[in-house]
Amino acid sequence: MQAEVHSDEDLLVTDLVGRVKNAADEPTAREAYRHAFRRLRSLFAMHPAPRPYPSAVFESVATTARALGASCLPLGIAVIMHLYPLCALQCVPLPLLSPARFRRAMLLRTIRNRSLILANAGSERTAGAHEPLVARRTSDGIRLDGTYEYMSLASVADVVLLQARLEESDCAALCAVDLRGGSVRVSAWKFSGRMQLSDTCSVRFDEHPVQRGRYVLVSNHTAVQCISDYQRSWFHLFLAETYLARLERLQREWALPHTAEHIVSLNEASRLRWSSLRLLDDFSSRADIESLMKTTGTLKLRVSSMAQSTATALRARSDVRVTETRDLAADIAELCYIRKQPTADEKLLRTLGSDAYALYSV
Repeated sequence: MQAEVHSDEDLLVTDLVGRVKNAADEPTAREAYRHAFRRLRSLFAMHPAPRPYPSAVFESVATTARALGASCLPLGIAVIMHLYPLCALQCVPLPLLSPARFRRAMLLRTIRNRSLILANAGSERTAGAHEPLVARRTSDGIRLDGTYEYMSLASVADVVLLQARLEESDCAALCAVDLRGGSVRVSAWKFSGRMQLSDTCSVRFDEHPVQRGRYVLVSNHTAVQCISDYQRSWFHLFLAETYLARLERLQREWALPHTAEHIVSLNEASRLRWSSLRLLDDFSSRADIESLMKTTGTLKLRVSSMAQSTATALRARSDVRVTETRDLAADIAELCYIRKQPTADEKLLRTLGSDAYALYSV
């Protein structure tokens, strides 16, 4: 394994990892995580710039995704769980004079002015499903009941974007929910080892109030699915960015050969990234979502294939010192998560059809 020259960003990440690893118990580790994460927020761009085009919005924070992903993949993935819904919220086209557009502007201003960290409670998991949250109308807004089993940055997030089923109605409530108060219960960390650094927990809401102006009721399920797919496309972009940065770091650290297959895959990933950003810039309505999802999904598949190839190359290493075997095993394990991360490779392959199977098997 080659020695790496560490930047200030790497040292901050190393400090966070060390604090969590050396903590005596989970409560101490989570407090250490919160403390170290505050230092990270002061150095990295955590809020996308207000740019006229989605591609420019993405590039304004892509450096953060790459830097954190290269140093610590679980931490990088956790932070893109903040970046991608924030970018999608900022860029999704809304009617000029709609109430939703006004509420979005107010929410974005609050997030920027207070430097809030946003979490996202996703709905797709490869292992099991959860019951949807239920929203009940009250005189001053709505109240939420239910549990989201997986939420990253649970210890440090201030607001979570989520969807709930409106009680006795066919509507969905799209909410920006404050994560403070006795009606929110955050569980223990879901994962151990390095994956603790994703700060992933289940979160329970019991009669949790959401004030007017922090939610939108939508009865058109096609529109809700379009918004979900639009968000997922942003996630695919950020996920690819994070993993590619980690793969580049691992190539150097473990002195892996730059095979022809790897070079061709990098070139294809670059072209898919460019195409995805152009499609985001041109996105205007539900009619555009299929091509956007297909392109970003193919990008995710390509990067996932590269991650599996790199994991295979690492497993084949026979010259690893005993002191390096634990790090090697952890690096390999991390690379395998992308296959199950939304949208899961298996589902993407079914959606994209036989052409994707040929691409994935290259």
